[in-house]
Amino acid sequence: MAFCGIVLLRNCIPLFQRDSRPVVDATQVSTGTLSGSVHMPAHPDVPQTVLEDEVEAQKQGAKQGSSRVLLRMETMTSATVIWLQVGVALSFALVNAFTITIFLQKFQYSNDLQILSQLTSWFIVQLALVSVFFFILLTCAASWFQRVWKRQSAHRVWTQRQRLYVLDAAVLISLQSLVMALLIVSQSIAIAVPCPWFKQSVSLLSFIRWTLTNSILAWMCVMMRGMCWYRGSVQLPDPDRQLTIDAPWRRQAWANLPTLLIFLSTETVVVAKLAYRWIDVQEAVGVPACRTYPYDCTPSTGEFVINIITTVCLLVYAVYYIYLVVQARADHAKVPFTRYRVTYLYVQMHARHGIFIVVLLLVVSTVLRFVESKSCWSFVDIQFGLIPTQLAITVLVCVVSILTAPCSDSMDNLKQRWLMEVAWSEPQREEALADRHIEFLSRQGEEAAAAAEGGMLGTLRRMSIGLVRPSMSHMAEQAQGALRQAMGGTAGNAPGATPISEPRLAMLCMETLLKSLYFCKLAYRLETPDSPVSIEHGLSLYPDLQHHELLLEPATDTRVLLVWGRSTLVVAFRGTVTRKNVLTDLEAWSTPHLPSRKNAYGRTLRVHAGFYRAWRTADLGDRLVSRLAQLLEGCPHGARPRALFTGHSLGGALAVLASIEFVRRAPQYAAGVSVYTFGSPRVGNGPFATEHRAAVPDCWSVINNQDPIPRIPKGWFHGAGHRVVVTPRGDLIIKPSTLELSVIFKSGGVAAHHRLPNYSLSLFSLFRAQFDAAKKMEGGALGVTILAGRLDVGQTLVLRYAGLREIMDASERRMPMPVEVYQLRKARKRAIARVEERAISGTSTTFSQDDSIISEQTALELAKQAGAVGEEDVLGDTSVVRDLGGKRVLGTQE
Repeated sequence: MAFCGIVLLRNCIPLFQRDSRPVVDATQVSTGTLSGSVHMPAHPDVPQTVLEDEVEAQKQGAKQGSSRVLLRMETMTSATVIWLQVGVALSFALVNAFTITIFLQKFQYSNDLQILSQLTSWFIVQLALVSVFFFILLTCAASWFQRVWKRQSAHRVWTQRQRLYVLDAAVLISLQSLVMALLIVSQSIAIAVPCPWFKQSVSLLSFIRWTLTNSILAWMCVMMRGMCWYRGSVQLPDPDRQLTIDAPWRRQAWANLPTLLIFLSTETVVVAKLAYRWIDVQEAVGVPACRTYPYDCTPSTGEFVINIITTVCLLVYAVYYIYLVVQARADHAKVPFTRYRVTYLYVQMHARHGIFIVVLLLVVSTVLRFVESKSCWSFVDIQFGLIPTQLAITVLVCVVSILTAPCSDSMDNLKQRWLMEVAWSEPQREEALADRHIEFLSRQGEEAAAAAEGGMLGTLRRMSIGLVRPSMSHMAEQAQGALRQAMGGTAGNAPGATPISEPRLAMLCMETLLKSLYFCKLAYRLETPDSPVSIEHGLSLYPDLQHHELLLEPATDTRVLLVWGRSTLVVAFRGTVTRKNVLTDLEAWSTPHLPSRKNAYGRTLRVHAGFYRAWRTADLGDRLVSRLAQLLEGCPHGARPRALFTGHSLGGALAVLASIEFVRRAPQYAAGVSVYTFGSPRVGNGPFATEHRAAVPDCWSVINNQDPIPRIPKGWFHGAGHRVVVTPRGDLIIKPSTLELSVIFKSGGVAAHHRLPNYSLSLFSLFRAQFDAAKKMEGGALGVTILAGRLDVGQTLVLRYAGLREIMDASERRMPMPVEVYQLRKARKRAIARVEERAISGTSTTFSQDDSIISEQTALELAKQAGAVGEEDVLGDTSVVRDLGGKRVLGTQE
């Protein structure tokens, strides 16, 4: 064990030493980057120095991108999180069952000799259980150590906080491994040596275990204190590093003074207990008579006082640790989630598992010490290790080692990393996807060559690895491509070679997202009076768009907007508007997706009955897919056709159904299919979501803050597409994991967040945040500038006062306003002017409905602009009647 500790420290020390290699900011890993090559556009509203700084940052990020380290907690899929949670839940259930068994044994036997005679079999059970948990701990530690060693040997770039998390795992693994090893020694002594209960050697082992446990508790408090906001007198310079762990070491030491005092107090009690046990030893009894000797396990006055002080110390530990967890969660609730994404997850992990451990330690220790305190069972359980608490701490250490281990370089992890990135314009997306395509084929070629032992490609692969590790040379890539073509698309001609498949890659594009949002508004408001959107602007979003067509199915009031050109096709579905649409939403039971089929596990693909009925009524789906295929048949030779499906609310669900049906019936166009939905409800079960993800990988489900619709229907329904959460604070969270969703979705939802204008306002906040040093993403300012040069951001968002100048200047007095609100505001001003004019002339005044009544939501938006109400009022309940500026405002349907 000492050798293992030396090896561990020897190989982990380089991680914590400051070296000349650049340390990237944590947000460069967690928030996504601007992909593709950098083109610096000239824009009159953007200072040239800003663009130059952004370009330099972009080049530096691209240079470090291939060598960055990603921890598992940053890229864990929902399935992996669920499996981890199941394992933890089963482990804690076993710990609870073992704790209850100890309590039952304590109260079952009242005779001390009867208790001591049963201990051998009990020690065997404990030894088996401790050995199993110790084996699991060593397995997790070995996997963690191997991953850290490989990334360190490859000279990967670590962030400062990643180094801290690795240090945390190293400390916990080392301490808890020693504790479990000592537990095994103690249990073995209890089994092999007759009557070992009061021996000084056992007391010494108990002292060492308590010291190590005390160190673990103190370290947990130190880490949680580091996750709290720094409140010292010295202002930290970096707005992205305002936690206690970001402060200078002296400031951190001062902040952890309470932890040090608790640790020293507890250790003093532990030393006092060892001294008392060392002096007050039971009389030595020979082996034949020790099992029948009338031992007295009643604690003396001194030992009783020591027990009280020990319990008080554990209580202080528990209260202080819980306080730090609550404080850290409250502090993180006030900062942008994107900038503190990993620390959010770390705090959440301690909130879920750490609190349970400290409470369990306090409860078990208190019950064994003070309930039936004269029982020898209490004495022996405390003397030999409080097994349930040590098992629970082992579970926590295993979770920490799993979450803080670096990700492997497998294709799945590479794809997860790619999905976290964002392109701001469509040309950058295409260029980034082309680069990923080359890297994907190179990585897949390496894996296939490993299976083709002795093949030409395997030899070339070994040469390329030896010459240009960690990145392959362009010559090796070109040679591998030539070999693949010569071999007919396979990795090699040796038996067992794996065919190289064509990758289907996805990447979030902000330009496509904005265009999709505009087409969603067109699906609602096209051909309606005083529409804030126009088909002319919609056609201008893509250069080859020339025609449009509006389809309506009267039976279900399903409305579809088709816009197409020579190689581009946009399909936008309208959301819930009419009573028939509401009835469609309410049919929230399942029906098989046709043609009826099952996945590999025998589960039938099922979808929402109402959505599917709207899709199939009067053969709408068949007619629409046939029409789409017909429109794309005229695509010029050599051009890559692209089909964009989009929709809001109910329209998003129909877009999901339409996209998978289109790919199934027209697979030749599958590579160009993209889906962007806004506030879409869940469409089908797990097998359907899995099949849709494979058929349409470029599918994105955009969610505005606390929009409740994407969370329903509950039960077996699953969302389709990669989640993208935007918030009014300017956060962008791509593919949040289950742990992250539990942090983001704090309430049952806010209905007002489902409205499309609020989606536009959140996107505006995201763009403005790119010019804020505390919130910006790497290359964000340059990306927004490029985006503003390609389209009119304000007009596409359907917002007034939302141009690039307003985006860049946070001090701009004019706040962004939905065009609908602006139009109603102007109509009201005109109405008031007519009232005043007619009052002066003495004529009677009549009002139209448009002049005299506006919706309550619109009134609250106007009041917000005037500073009359806060954001909670604007986004909260709107069913009341209010006064605005002395004028009566009625709640009406929009």
